[in-house]
Amino acid sequence: MIHRQALLLRPIPHGLRVASLDGLAATLYARFRRTDDMLNLDEAILLLHEAVNACPAPHRYHIDLINNLSAVLITRFDKTGQLPDLHAAMERHHYVLQDTDTNDKEKANQLFSLATNLLKRVQQSAQITDLERAISLTHEVLALLPVHHPNRSPVCNNLAAALTTRFEQSGQWEDLYEAISFHREALELRPAPHLDRPISLSNLASALETQFEQSSQRQDLDEAISLYRDALKLEPAPHPLRSISLNNLANALRTQFNQSGQREDLDEAISCNQEALELRPAPHPLPSSSLNNLASALWTRFNQSGQRKDLDEAISFNHQALDLRPAPHLLRSMSMNNLAGVLHTRFNQSAQREDLNEAISYSQQALELQPASHPGRCSSSRNLAGALTTRFEQSGQLEDLDKAMDAFQAAVTCTAASASERFGAAKSWAHYADSNHKSSLDAYQAAIELLPRLAMLGLDLQSRQQAIASGSDGLARDAAACAIRSAQYEKAVELLEEGRAVFWSQALQLRTSTVDLRDAAPALEDKLRRTSIALEQGSLRDVSRDLSNSPQKVMSIEGEASHFRRLDDDWLTTLEKVRQLDGFQDFLRPSRLSTLQHAADKGPVVIINASETGCAALIITSAGVQHVPFPDLSFTEVTKLVKILRGAISQGGRDALLLDSNRAHVEGLIQQMPFISDTVQLLRLSFERSVRRGTSAQPNGIFRYVLGFLWESVVEPVIRTLGLERAAVPPNLWWCPTGPFAFLPLHAAGLYHTEETESISDYVISSYTPTIKALLGDIPVHNDSFKMMVVIQSETPGQKSLPYTLEELRKIETHVPEEELVKLVPGSVKDVMLNLPATSIAHFACHGHQNSQNPLESALLLKDGPLKVSQIMGQSIPHASLAFLSACETAMGDENLPDEVIHLGATLLFAGFRGVVATMWSIADVDGPKIADTFYESIFDKASSNTTNSSGPDTTRAARALHYAVIKLRSENVSFVRWVPFIHLGR
Repeated sequence: MIHRQALLLRPIPHGLRVASLDGLAATLYARFRRTDDMLNLDEAILLLHEAVNACPAPHRYHIDLINNLSAVLITRFDKTGQLPDLHAAMERHHYVLQDTDTNDKEKANQLFSLATNLLKRVQQSAQITDLERAISLTHEVLALLPVHHPNRSPVCNNLAAALTTRFEQSGQWEDLYEAISFHREALELRPAPHLDRPISLSNLASALETQFEQSSQRQDLDEAISLYRDALKLEPAPHPLRSISLNNLANALRTQFNQSGQREDLDEAISCNQEALELRPAPHPLPSSSLNNLASALWTRFNQSGQRKDLDEAISFNHQALDLRPAPHLLRSMSMNNLAGVLHTRFNQSAQREDLNEAISYSQQALELQPASHPGRCSSSRNLAGALTTRFEQSGQLEDLDKAMDAFQAAVTCTAASASERFGAAKSWAHYADSNHKSSLDAYQAAIELLPRLAMLGLDLQSRQQAIASGSDGLARDAAACAIRSAQYEKAVELLEEGRAVFWSQALQLRTSTVDLRDAAPALEDKLRRTSIALEQGSLRDVSRDLSNSPQKVMSIEGEASHFRRLDDDWLTTLEKVRQLDGFQDFLRPSRLSTLQHAADKGPVVIINASETGCAALIITSAGVQHVPFPDLSFTEVTKLVKILRGAISQGGRDALLLDSNRAHVEGLIQQMPFISDTVQLLRLSFERSVRRGTSAQPNGIFRYVLGFLWESVVEPVIRTLGLERAAVPPNLWWCPTGPFAFLPLHAAGLYHTEETESISDYVISSYTPTIKALLGDIPVHNDSFKMMVVIQSETPGQKSLPYTLEELRKIETHVPEEELVKLVPGSVKDVMLNLPATSIAHFACHGHQNSQNPLESALLLKDGPLKVSQIMGQSIPHASLAFLSACETAMGDENLPDEVIHLGATLLFAGFRGVVATMWSIADVDGPKIADTFYESIFDKASSNTTNSSGPDTTRAARALHYAVIKLRSENVSFVRWVPFIHLGR
């Protein structure tokens, strides 16, 4: 080697010996980069130490030699993790920065290197002061570099890494948003074939994956996986960064498996982890992350396949990872928490007590290492709670149960963690506490209070709906059932009201009147109102994106998300300030029973609760809340009843024989139903006889059975409790069904198997309400500008013709003065949206569609396309009073999320209409004009009006008008499938 020969010819104190030392060191370092032979790196460091000592300041090469020595010391640290190398490099950076002759360029380089090394030390020592200083120094460097400076990309990259680390320690979402922005800028500054492009691809992907864990936005995970794959294409073996990308891709694939359940994702994740581990042999400082991630993937596979080998290997790899993260390593607590989880799992398999005790110990040690503000305390506390609960189940020691519930509570109150993680902990707390611990209602309350944070107002509408859909169904119903078991009926009502229809409650908060606040605190009122308007408008924004979008568009969407997240924080901060004012302590808080009771001023409100632990009614009257148990009816039987009913309505509103497959399915379900009375047994036998005869009465037989079952098990007990009698002019009653009850026609329950029928309509006039609060507030008074909009769509592309809709219009024209009528024949989305703000009554005669995959896309089908739920939500309708939806499926909610009541009828109710006539399933076209004729004759009848207005109809009679219209239709001896679907919502 020429440099070694030159060095031999230049002994101390030769004037050029320093140059030879530096040259030989550079050559050895280059060889190390090619061969990964540590002997070359060690010798290079020794040579540079000698060169620095032989060339003291103020020699012009002194600073260059120090920089070179620092660089190779950091390289050795990156390979071995030896902290003395890192500390030595950092001392030299400090030394150079103290040189008063350092120019801006050199200062920027030194600041950048120092900040980078501070961040490395954070990973080893968990010194948060190092992290704060690293971020501050990197911001300082960035300020010295113009936008297109060639050195800006590594600075952006490192600043993003530091911000991500701080986010992982504090949970401050602004850090994560800012990190993603800097990663995107770094990637833009590193176009192919830039050597550092793979680093930026992988780092951006990692930040997006973290963001997915916070918000569950699927596009973040999809983009992360795509970016990881792009990075790997640029890092063929033995590229030094390939192991990092493999490790990260494995994590993302495991996350995707948890979302989709596709086994190939999990298998690929394990394969990537194994390859990454092979590329990180000792003394590489990063095998701990590969070991940790491989252990997590194997644990996941064990939970799917039950292969004990996977579980044992997961425990072994977690132990090895923990050994490589000695205190005070930043990730030691994570390894302890992971090890606790797999040991708990093995205890559940083998019942080895030492595994359980060790799991508890590791969880406790993890918590001791995590400061109070650490987001990881949520997961560690939840793991500890789970293990303590298991030990209580084994030993019966109440102390363990109490400690477990305390740990669950600690997890829920860890505000640094994401709302979704805290919500998961709250649900686990409720699950374990229910019927076992006095904290059960506190647990349910905590979970319900987190629902609005899951669906925060800064999200767009679809994201809010998806956030609520993630595991919230049934929560409020189970909470109410828990309260009912302890005879806390008022609390049960409050929990149901707070925990259901969260999507609508959130939206309505932005439209709450602030007139009273304006007098008390005009500045706060102005800020709250302006923020509310901005959030409502922002909720309608288009956030759809895919992998083909330009970086500029993606950055714009992410910038908007950050903006609206800050607006959401501003809204919450302003709200808290409002609540500090006298008289506003409960402003926009969930309503208490004393307020909700006013909904029963015009008649009782009956909540029908369906929980896995029991079904019951809660009757709200001015006197309080009455409990009506349904001992003969379980949740499973209610869901079967829904399936049986669907067998009758699957014919699309036609009177027809059931298909053989459908008939056998329905018959099997009916045979599984319990015996609750002789009457219901008679109805069952009657249906079975009609099946054997193959008569067209089969659908009617199903209806008689279902409606009879509902009467005997649900409705008659309620009527009996209220002490109601048959009446020529029945009083009003509102049903508030929950869970699967939302799909059952409670308003039609009765015994119809003999000529002398008995049904709910003999006793009350039924209406429905999605929430109690929907019945509160003033009903708008019609003024001289009363308008009724009628939208007729007899022909719709791709749908069957509805010729009777034109007859429906003619019937309406006989009751409504021409000057008050706005006729859209056919109707377009544009014309409807233009006329809605001035409309008091809106009548739609058209096709409707319930989108089960995305309820916000449910729509009325008009001539130029669908009028969607999401579009109606964004419309202000100040004069709204009544909507009549003479269309199919307008009150058919989401089967997977019934308590959110996201259907067309509810949309119009929450958009401002006080009452809505809707349908539970497809209706016969011929029946539309008949119902409309009797209905409008009644509400436009001045003689029977309850109002003193000279202009407009009496919409408070809407439920009664529909009641009489349906009775008239029934008098024609039509089938159940034709008259039962019509319902009234609201007031």
